[in-house]
Amino acid sequence: MGCPEIETDLDCEEALLVIEPFFLEMRRIYVEEARLSRCSKTQVYCAPWIHDSPRHFAACRDDGRVIVVAPELAELPVDTVVAIMAHEFGHAVDYLYPAEFALGRDGEVHRRRRNQVDDTQWARWAKAWEHRDGDLVEVTADAVAELATGNRVGYLGPCDLQAFDRGRARPQGLR
Repeated sequence: MGCPEIETDLDCEEALLVIEPFFLEMRRIYVEEARLSRCSKTQVYCAPWIHDSPRHFAACRDDGRVIVVAPELAELPVDTVVAIMAHEFGHAVDYLYPAEFALGRDGEVHRRRRNQVDDTQWARWAKAWEHRDGDLVEVTADAVAELATGNRVGYLGPCDLQAFDRGRARPQGLR
């Protein structure tokens, strides 16, 4: 069974009425509970072109300041919407705090701060961060989401959509 195409009759304005409360609550969690204040300026926008494949409902701009959602996101189950938002905020953190969050050998995300190491070490970390492959960027977003929310991001169903505390680890090459 393939990934079904999700459609909506909602325009962006209508879809944001459904999606924005989830976005705002996730932003609150990241800012207030996880103490990642740079996320306070992250905004949500809606654009139909984001739904360019059956499993693509949201994206984060590579400066971390904008999460773009497709109107079709409003048609997904609430738990999927929340997990997708957590994942996209994971990207936002990764971009807003460049090179500060890295996966350790244990698979856990660790935060490292520039003022805790010398400039040479920080430069090595920053260079490695800039040259990560797509899979590492995605897995890092999931790990940051788990750190911020306390919920593991897994992938379910024929579309491999995000879910909290169930599903499998993100498959390699999933885009």
